[in-house]
Amino acid sequence: MTLSDWLERLSPGPLPVFAHTRQILSEQRRRAEEISAREVAQTVLADPLATLALIHSANMRGSRLGGEITTAESALMMRGLGRYLDEARNLPVLEESPQGRDGKLMVALHKLLRRVHHAAWQARDFAVLHSDVRAEEVQVAALLHAIPEFLLLLRAPAEALRLARLNRRMPHEEAERQALGGVSLDELRLPLLENWKAAELSRDLLDPNRAEKSRQAILKACLDIAERSQLGWWDEALLGDYLALAGIENHPVENVIATVHANAMRAERAAEWIDSPGAGVWVPMLAGPWPLEPDDEEAIATPAKAVPVAATTPPPTAKPVAQPAPPAEEESQPMCPLPDKQVLREALQSIEGHLDGSLNLNQMSAFILKGLHTGLGLSRILFAMVTPDGRHVKSRFTLGIRPEDPMRHFAFDLEARDLFGQLMGKMQGVWMHANNREKLWPMVNPTLQKMIGDVDFYAMSLHANGKPVGLIYADRGHGECGLDVHSYTDFKMLCLQAARGLGKLKQ
Repeated sequence: MTLSDWLERLSPGPLPVFAHTRQILSEQRRRAEEISAREVAQTVLADPLATLALIHSANMRGSRLGGEITTAESALMMRGLGRYLDEARNLPVLEESPQGRDGKLMVALHKLLRRVHHAAWQARDFAVLHSDVRAEEVQVAALLHAIPEFLLLLRAPAEALRLARLNRRMPHEEAERQALGGVSLDELRLPLLENWKAAELSRDLLDPNRAEKSRQAILKACLDIAERSQLGWWDEALLGDYLALAGIENHPVENVIATVHANAMRAERAAEWIDSPGAGVWVPMLAGPWPLEPDDEEAIATPAKAVPVAATTPPPTAKPVAQPAPPAEEESQPMCPLPDKQVLREALQSIEGHLDGSLNLNQMSAFILKGLHTGLGLSRILFAMVTPDGRHVKSRFTLGIRPEDPMRHFAFDLEARDLFGQLMGKMQGVWMHANNREKLWPMVNPTLQKMIGDVDFYAMSLHANGKPVGLIYADRGHGECGLDVHSYTDFKMLCLQAARGLGKLKQ
């Protein structure tokens, strides 16, 4: 099909809204005399289909009067708040349509809705942080970005589901051209939104040719973050988005990462009605199976069970050169270790400056361990690596772990179905703490439970050149020194950098 064919097939027409949207609007109608346009706008902005329908309707009227509507609140004021709430009683409901009775299609719609809701939340917050007095315009643009995908699911479901399958096997643009007969979503988006009377300002925010402007750059980074974090936060390309936002907002990158993760969790809690897990679920990673894709027809896997670690004796723990001195034993160290941000930055820069194959494993590990110990204030650190036969993960370097400590013999099967084995499936991490221990601790192999003990910890798998290479475990001992969300953010950032370094070692 040509671009013109798709524009015709996805041309303006009646749009359904999600059932939750109409329910909330009905409740708000009962308070019509006291409710504000802003409150109703927040309901509309949680539903991209309702947002598009409102913007389209307002601009169809506004085009006769001059000027374009760029926000839901302005559209409500133009339509008349009471009139809109009265008319909302007759809005078609997606769940009552033929598409809504298709289980596979609804899974895809909810998954897309969750991603778009997250992107819009991030975009509005970072626009506000940039002192943008019209932050809702950026939020609306984030919602409109996904309109081609929503319309495809509603009006061309076979092609949309085929596109979802292809997206998991090849680059997105190649998948789009295969599924849509030679047309990409980037080519379709702007003319489609123009047909639907989206404001020129909204289209400019989504124009790739204007990506150097601050508002466009914020929007682009937030859209990318929402897409890459859907099933975890360990895509290395996320670091580029964090750095872009850090430059625009003039904030340290670690503050940007903490804000992104907090926004993801707030967005998750704000839309519990969306029947699909979002990025907030994976901060930290929660127990449970990965969600099925819309077209998966395989049975849901049974819950993972811990399996015994291979009864092989791990090699003696090696120590890297230039290793920092181990901290004193806990009995003589009542004060909790304080992170040193300068040392953390130096560790990150040292790894970045040696991606030319000039360091061996011991030298690279020294930078990593110093960043973890002195930079993050972590007292017990273990760096385990995949064995040469590719079957096990065993302790290789340690810091702050006494010779008699069983943790020196930390090991597990690479393909184990316990917590650590599952971490190795992709680059991802976990923070074990009081709020998730009941769910996650039973997933840890009993042998490793005895080694670790009742302590909060961070752990993250490391992948380099497309393959698992190891795992980093770290805690602050068994005393009063707990872990915190900021250190967890920095831990993951350092592990991402460590994986890059391990992929560039001297041969």
